[in-house]
Amino acid sequence: MDATMLPHLNDGIEIHFVNSGKYKWVVEGTEIELLPDNLSITTPWQLNGSPAGKMDIGEITWIVIKPEQYSESTPLQLGTWTKLSKEFQESLGHLLIHEGAIVIKKAKIFKKYFVELKKELTTQQSGFEIMVGNIIENLFIDLHRNLSFRKQKTEHEDSFIEKLNQIINADLNKKWVIDDLAHQFGMGKTKFTNEVKEVSGYPPNSYIINLKIEKAIELMKDDESLSDIAFACGFSSLQHFTSIFSQRIGISPGKYKKSQR
Repeated sequence: MDATMLPHLNDGIEIHFVNSGKYKWVVEGTEIELLPDNLSITTPWQLNGSPAGKMDIGEITWIVIKPEQYSESTPLQLGTWTKLSKEFQESLGHLLIHEGAIVIKKAKIFKKYFVELKKELTTQQSGFEIMVGNIIENLFIDLHRNLSFRKQKTEHEDSFIEKLNQIINADLNKKWVIDDLAHQFGMGKTKFTNEVKEVSGYPPNSYIINLKIEKAIELMKDDESLSDIAFACGFSSLQHFTSIFSQRIGISPGKYKKSQR
């Protein structure tokens, strides 16, 4: 038991790199699992640490970089030691806030920075302070690139799934052909199928059924018959609706509707 490892606040940006092992970690009450080659980043106001107050078997390296100024309402200012532009620093700070609890998987690209930092801080040869500053700057540049890409990807996924939901929900009665849907997104069937699976976790046909079930659950709040709900949501029959609903939700639509009263 090490009290310093319990959930705590730092006065800087804390970055962990997992060399080996597996660690249970908590950030703002949310438990995450850190695995080899994972990189995690927390900001000064994020409570983080081991819920058990101990490290598991393995090796983890971390650094805490104390900014001159940084809060949820104050732009990131690293201090006079860095040559990174004011605009870059503010952008990095915004990305860290936007992401919340950050865990970057398969982050081997960042390992070299921790190796180089350890070497410079251990040997402390002439000019090591400059070298350490340069290493941290390069680390921040790679981190900014990674988080920018993640943000763009998230925005693309949000836009994609929002458009897909609008198209399907506009006509739940329609018997959707995946090739036709793919065409509306300017994609081939295979690319479209892979995109839907990556964003939603489901293949297109299964995702469409999920939307139908969601609509059915919404309609059950009103005093509509199950037959009308089945028809409105594009099911071929009440029997078909009952079968699919029971498979997905675990109980029949009749029992579900009664439970909501």
